[in-house]
Amino acid sequence: MSAHPHDNVDDYPDTAHEESDVNLRAIIWFVVVLTAIVLVTDVAMWGLFKGLAYYEVENDPPVSPLSIPAGQPLPPPGLQTTPWTDLTHYRADANAYLHSYGWVDEKAGVARIPIEKAKERLLQQGLPVRPDVVDAEEGTHVAASGESNGGRTLPAAMPDRSTPAASAPPAAPPAPQKPGGGR
Repeated sequence: MSAHPHDNVDDYPDTAHEESDVNLRAIIWFVVVLTAIVLVTDVAMWGLFKGLAYYEVENDPPVSPLSIPAGQPLPPPGLQTTPWTDLTHYRADANAYLHSYGWVDEKAGVARIPIEKAKERLLQQGLPVRPDVVDAEEGTHVAASGESNGGRTLPAAMPDRSTPAASAPPAAPPAPQKPGGGR
């Protein structure tokens, strides 16, 4: 006798391989169609990337002549290694400029003078001032209050009319009435 009592399939005629559960032909077709779609998509993307790379090369903006050529390393950064010494030199140069004579624009005849001389001349001659206003209607005649103008614009040569003009003095208050309503 065998180790398993059900080894003989012939004894059970209703027992057999179930062929309706898995459709092997459909699975194979699915794998073939999926592989074809993936390959077509890969070829299409490869072509798209090649086309875009060509488009980019054709439409690149011109490179500035000041830019560093491709493949050349960047220069090291110009770091300030001695800031206090640099500041001392800067202040000495600025002091020499302030306390010496020189040309600002030699062709136009504009020169600079030492700052002490400029201060003395300013004290002697004073600052230039604007002449008095010729038109009395010009300006707003309102003291500046530092507030916004509310978006309004004042026409030139017109006085500010934003405040009411001086009116007649108020009338005398009415006489008090007697209690009881008598007249």
